[in-house]
Amino acid sequence: MACSIVQFCHFQDLQAARDFLFPHLRAETPLGAVRRDPSKSANWEDDGWGAWEETEPVLQEPEEEGNTCKTQKTSWLQDCVLSLSPTSDLMVIAREQKAVFLVPKWKYSDKGKEEMQFAVGWSGSLNVEEGERVTSALCIPLASQKRSSTGRPDWTCIVLGFTSGSVRFYTENGVLLLAQLLNEDSVLQLKCRTYEIPRHPCVTEQNEELSILYPAAIVTIDGFSLFQSLRACRNQVAKAAASGNENIQPPPLAYKKWGLQDIDTIIDHASIGIMTLSPFDQMKTASNIGGFNAAIKNSPPAMSQYITVGSNPFTGFFYALEGSTQPLLSHVALAVASKLTSALLNAASGWLNWKSKHEEEAVPKQKPKVEPATPLAVRFGLPDSRRHGESICLSPCNTLAAVTDDFGRVILLDVARGIAIRMWKGYRDAQVGWIQVVEDLHERAPEKVDSSPFGNTQGPSRVAQFLVIYAPRRGILEVWSTQQGPRVGAFNVGKHCR
Repeated sequence: MACSIVQFCHFQDLQAARDFLFPHLRAETPLGAVRRDPSKSANWEDDGWGAWEETEPVLQEPEEEGNTCKTQKTSWLQDCVLSLSPTSDLMVIAREQKAVFLVPKWKYSDKGKEEMQFAVGWSGSLNVEEGERVTSALCIPLASQKRSSTGRPDWTCIVLGFTSGSVRFYTENGVLLLAQLLNEDSVLQLKCRTYEIPRHPCVTEQNEELSILYPAAIVTIDGFSLFQSLRACRNQVAKAAASGNENIQPPPLAYKKWGLQDIDTIIDHASIGIMTLSPFDQMKTASNIGGFNAAIKNSPPAMSQYITVGSNPFTGFFYALEGSTQPLLSHVALAVASKLTSALLNAASGWLNWKSKHEEEAVPKQKPKVEPATPLAVRFGLPDSRRHGESICLSPCNTLAAVTDDFGRVILLDVARGIAIRMWKGYRDAQVGWIQVVEDLHERAPEKVDSSPFGNTQGPSRVAQFLVIYAPRRGILEVWSTQQGPRVGAFNVGKHCR
């Protein structure tokens, strides 16, 4: 078994994005060059005698500054928040209060060959309050409802989380659609789960949702409610750009807020979805929680499973019973500008009350109400007092998860059983991902079995999953077969990649 990397796109003006996000790196000074005082002469005969009178820290400070600038010029991506759309039609690079949206375009290369290149589609400052910084980003493609292109991506929504706890939704052109304050702590991570047709009858059908992780809470927004709100807000911005007299209130967001308990710190999370226990697991769980006299229901309850990584425990497993709490309804803050000359170039601002500028300044801005979280205790975990989790990546089939820690280990978890089944060593600061390969039925060798009366003897296409590990210390990208498989391939890449 072998694999290869095929290039499908590259970046055209990535340096322009770097100069916009890091203005101090825009200087044309060569890397590692030491800045000189312009008042001093460049002749060695003139400044050689006066050099004895200068103190030693004055000579070392420019060198240290040059080394710091050189390091930041090569590793500036590590200080940014990145997100790539699943359809590979939009990429977001954000830092502090600025963001750059890159879109693919067909252009001619230096060799005269037409190829796809990522170019800057929009760049600018975000509509944020003073002191806010971007902490997480996510690109969500929204399906089209047109008859000619039903199910295809219509447009991509950019979701940004901030240190204030606010979550804001933007269009591809930087137009602010809506903003919501769900918690007063900083947003740690944004993740999305989309609908997928179950491959087997025993697999529970999963709903679409957006999960937002905070230091001590997790918020899940229903996918259908979010889709309706974003569509209404996008239509409102388009109508405001045309007339400026429309006033449409979008439907409220339906979300659930869980307060995670019995865990010290949380760094990352994974929302597994709705699951149903087997009768044996149901009785075992009831005995562990309620004891010998625990009451057992006739049918196993449906639960939403969440996995967190951090410390004490290193990996925590949470189960929220479906129907135990009602979804919270929160009215979104719709941002629409009073004067929009172009919905593609100007970002919307203001509120839906359509008051004048003087009236808005006179009325103090009220802080939105933050709903309390429903307590959710950790059911079990992998206790390791010295180990601290850094990230978790869920497999496409929701059965496995890869976890990285501060010991340079990559641990493979069995999500259903809650145990570690494999470990890789020597991958400090590693980044992980998954690749799912679907079998081609035409390449399958015909099996010598009796013909089935049901017609199809081959069955559905089998799916193979591969774990991708990027080791930045060594600059290697590795592809592994999960569970017991060997390494499939290794590729030399840069040491400052993402």
